[in-house]
Amino acid sequence: MSELLAEPKFKDLIYFVVDFDSQKDVVKFFGARMQSTLIAFKGEKETGRSVGDTERSSIAALLNKTL
Repeated sequence: MSELLAEPKFKDLIYFVVDFDSQKDVVKFFGARMQSTLIAFKGEKETGRSVGDTERSSIAALLNKTL
């Protein structure tokens, strides 16, 4: 994520990390059923999510949906 977020086209993205074990209220709010869930939003609308993905290209594609 840090490499992708350093790219100029993603410079305006805002992201935050939620601890799956200690922030259960936030996990429940977002409906994350498993650890390593990445959820993308454009404004208030969810544009996609992935679970356990480590492929740079597919994570970049998910981030691109927010632009």
